[in-house]
Amino acid sequence: MTDERLIGLWSDEILHPGSTETVDLVFRRDGSGWLYWSSWSTEFAVSRFTWTTPGELVLKFHRTFEGTWSIDNGVTRHEVESDEEGESVIEVGYEIAPGEDPYGTPVTLLSLGRPLTEHLAGARFAWIEKPESLSDPSADAPRPDPSSPH
Repeated sequence: MTDERLIGLWSDEILHPGSTETVDLVFRRDGSGWLYWSSWSTEFAVSRFTWTTPGELVLKFHRTFEGTWSIDNGVTRHEVESDEEGESVIEVGYEIAPGEDPYGTPVTLLSLGRPLTEHLAGARFAWIEKPESLSDPSADAPRPDPSSPH
């Protein structure tokens, strides 16, 4: 059984205003998802996973994209510089409960039993009610030419 309360976008951005890094977690109804880490330095990483909740939250990471992002005419664009496959599994307890952002605004919080340090992520995320997009930012990003001699 999957905990459908997780489905959608969770972000730590509103919990840490002014931070130089942000992390978004996306859980899709089909059991797929991704973790998106980005920095003001224009670096990003997308770690794709499958997920289940047979009690604990089980994240099975299988692919990571890294690169740089830029803003072009108000649109954020991503360029993938690294695409690596690799298996890792994280099992972590979690709780979804009412909370507040730093300004006292009510939010729904996802609190993990421990930070996801392997993916540069913390342990607390706020539900984003109306996200601009639930698309993986690396999905259509340009890739390096595999025939180039790097």
